[in-house]
Amino acid sequence: MEEIFRQYPVYFIMAVAGTALYVMKLALFLLAGDGDGDFDAVENEVTDVAGSTFSLISIQSILAFFMGTGWVGLACLDEFGYSSGKTLIIASVFGFLMMLLSSFLTFKIKGLNHTPKLDYKKAIGVKGRAYTNVPEKGEGVGQVEVTFGGKMQILQAVSVDGLIKSFTPIEVVEIDDSGNAQVKKS
Repeated sequence: MEEIFRQYPVYFIMAVAGTALYVMKLALFLLAGDGDGDFDAVENEVTDVAGSTFSLISIQSILAFFMGTGWVGLACLDEFGYSSGKTLIIASVFGFLMMLLSSFLTFKIKGLNHTPKLDYKKAIGVKGRAYTNVPEKGEGVGQVEVTFGGKMQILQAVSVDGLIKSFTPIEVVEIDDSGNAQVKKS
């Protein structure tokens, strides 16, 4: 190990330091979430439908570049005996591929955490059932269970025509400004 360090110090430092820092950063990301500590380049961002942002330039991807470049550089020089120029090209290309892979995986991991916002106005006209007693308007709030947007949702609700007992079939008439569903017996 010491001999490799003396022969190829740049690649050795890139490999060892890049790997150690990458693993620490990845562990912090997975345990604590994205602390918005990355210095992402805004011009490289792409946002998907779920709202996750893909950024090629981040601390994580730069560490992946150094890690990949260092290890492949060491392998090319020490194991395969390639020239310095050939090693630099191969190691840089591999480092860039590691950078892309790291950015892509981070992008996908962030996408797992996303909860899409529902347009509650799409619940108007949908039939469901009272989940709890739904009091008359002005006397409190109950809950109803309706399916819209591909998911079953439990909404806060008030009745437009008197008390509705639990498990009674209902229909959503309107969504008021506070987000409560106004419902009637179905």
